[in-house]
Amino acid sequence: MVLNQRMTCCRAMILSLLVLGCGLLSAADVTGAEKKQPLKLEASTYTFSPGPDFQFEFQSRLIQAVPGDVLILKAGHYELQSGLNLVTDNVTIRGQGHEKTVLSFKNQTDGSFGLLASGDNLILENFAVEDTSHNAIKVLGAENVTFRGVRTEWTGGPKTTNGAYGLYPVQCKNVLIENCVAIGAADAGIYVGQSTDVIVRNSRAEANVAGIEIENTINADVYGNVVTGNTGGLLVFDLPGLPLKNGRHVRLFQNRIFKNNLANFAPEGNMVASVPAGTGILVMATDEVEIFENIIRDNRSFNVSVVSFLIFGKKMKDPDYDPYPEGIFIHDNQIQGGGQDPDGELGLLLKSMTGSALPEIVYDGVIDTRKLVSGKMPAEKSLRLADNGDVRFLNIDFGNLTPANIATGKYRPEADMSSFTGRLPALKPVELQPHGQPEPNKNRSLQVYYDAPGKLSELGLFQGTGATQEPADDVIPYDLLTTLFTDYTTKHRFVRLPQGEKIRFQESGVLEFPTGSMLIKTFSYLKDQRNPAAGERLLETRVEFLKESGWYGYSYIWNEEQTDAALSLGGGEIDVSWIHSDGQKRSTRHLVPNANQCISCHSQHDQYVPIGPAAANLNRMNQYADGEENQLTYLTRKGLLQGTPGLNKISKLPDFSDPHSGTVDQRARAYLAVNCAHCHSPGGNARTTGLDLRFLQQDPARWGVWKNPVAAGRGSGGHSYDIVPGAPEKSILMHRLQSSDLAARMPNIGNRVVHQEAVDLIGQWISEMPVERSDSRLP
Repeated sequence: MVLNQRMTCCRAMILSLLVLGCGLLSAADVTGAEKKQPLKLEASTYTFSPGPDFQFEFQSRLIQAVPGDVLILKAGHYELQSGLNLVTDNVTIRGQGHEKTVLSFKNQTDGSFGLLASGDNLILENFAVEDTSHNAIKVLGAENVTFRGVRTEWTGGPKTTNGAYGLYPVQCKNVLIENCVAIGAADAGIYVGQSTDVIVRNSRAEANVAGIEIENTINADVYGNVVTGNTGGLLVFDLPGLPLKNGRHVRLFQNRIFKNNLANFAPEGNMVASVPAGTGILVMATDEVEIFENIIRDNRSFNVSVVSFLIFGKKMKDPDYDPYPEGIFIHDNQIQGGGQDPDGELGLLLKSMTGSALPEIVYDGVIDTRKLVSGKMPAEKSLRLADNGDVRFLNIDFGNLTPANIATGKYRPEADMSSFTGRLPALKPVELQPHGQPEPNKNRSLQVYYDAPGKLSELGLFQGTGATQEPADDVIPYDLLTTLFTDYTTKHRFVRLPQGEKIRFQESGVLEFPTGSMLIKTFSYLKDQRNPAAGERLLETRVEFLKESGWYGYSYIWNEEQTDAALSLGGGEIDVSWIHSDGQKRSTRHLVPNANQCISCHSQHDQYVPIGPAAANLNRMNQYADGEENQLTYLTRKGLLQGTPGLNKISKLPDFSDPHSGTVDQRARAYLAVNCAHCHSPGGNARTTGLDLRFLQQDPARWGVWKNPVAAGRGSGGHSYDIVPGAPEKSILMHRLQSSDLAARMPNIGNRVVHQEAVDLIGQWISEMPVERSDSRLP
């Protein structure tokens, strides 16, 4: 087996160059076994220049960041190969201008994003992010976020292979986007999703599919922007199946929205792929939208359109979703030109029926009839038009737009706007709050990293050097029924408990470990998977510690001699080859995650949570020194686990690879639960998609059946739904499991080799699902 540590242990070990407070600590300072004094954390300013070590140095600083830190990027062109992660609050990243400081991901080999951040009170300003594989800058679940003078761009022009989103705050609060530029996104240049209290102002969006998109968001002001040359200019959408739905209170004003006539280049299956080229403003299913004092012109299909979700003809299974736009007030705009060359079947049909260019304002006329009062919609829930000049109007009466009605002449779109003329109360302006003050000691992980031994051997986990993975006397091996797949690596799992302490049993979720516990997992490759006796190559050992303040984790990379492993907070990559079970030689590059990547996968409701050691997944036999025994029984008998019910009362997770352990449905669901649900769950980092792959989730719509994709980009594979019963070849889930594309493959960390056995099982699972015949579009 060949191994080359592309980022050597000494280079990847951040603690050898750890700058904390004002002092530079040597490796000797941080690898001693003695108890160190608590750190005195102070915010500082750090300056970076382009160069071959920038990726490592900058990510290291992001891991070590103290609330209040300012990271200065000098002018220049920065080449990066993998995405950057930031989780600390009150950090500022500042360049010298978006034309002068450029972070280029053109040669990206890892991570589908440029920057992924989740800390509160974040300021990003005066730099550019170019040519990322998927999203340029994503900020998840943060409060108080400012983008100022930032440019995101895909420099090769409009292509389906471009990333999905440029600026992408999602599930955020108190967001300011100003003086920014977004170019070339295959979904939306500036996208704000599932957020509250947002201002987007004085920015430019050009050559994207959607220039600016406000989706499932409450309280947003969008003003002073130039939006041109996109497929659709300014979109206000509300979609089903998401944690935050039924967005409202959006004001669009004093924007210039013109000549958005670019051919739609979004990957098929994405919602924006349905947007006609030549769309100026499109309001879809969002309530309380005020559109005023804009200049809207020369958009060849629809200058302004207001539609329900139903017009797109997609299935939906979300009883809490309202698909109708209500309380839309369009007034005091300058609207002219456009409509003369509509894109798409609907536009062409309407033009043929009107005999001229399409009117400046188009409404689909679909309403929630349950809300009618004396046969009419209440004024506050209606569309209202006022003082838009000499504009024409068309109510296309989509509910009656059927082939039969067209053929018999019964279909008559309505051009009279008199019943929609009037005013609604003006919406209140959005008022943003100032950023919170930094609390330097809030980043508790820095103390944990500072205390971490520099060598794995200092923890005393194994007999001898650890090369045989024989545990020390107080370290207990364990295994799982269904495991997290990591490119066919072998994994050795152990737990160490503080002396005299016990684990508390709980039926759901991870067992309740006592403070001071350690979970240990070593990754290795058998040299020949057909012959375990041929030996193995240890790659890394990940250690998770439970402190009083919560769980923390980091990795150690094994040396070539297999005599010890060095701390690697900054992560690394290891080229490795082996003989697979089919006798073929295989190779890959094993990713050792950095400390912030560990947090991104292990985060549940903003808390670090281990993956795997739940009662149902531990309920299996294992070999111990004194014989084979059920793991839960063994721990209980040894006085290490308390509160354990009888084994017949403990659920057992199926082994996805064992047909005797459960049905195809149960085994497929178990695999997805272990490999995907740590992110795709209500508290995980992919919660914004609304996909819930936990084993306990019983609603098929929540685990993907007929679910529309969210933020998928080219990860959709050209498909419209996550799972199409009976048709794995039409299901996004199958595409993502089989893809090698950085922007599509799932999971996106620790997955560079297709897990063919899982692909086969999940393909069978989808194939055997009952095919639904009824129309589920209507609520």
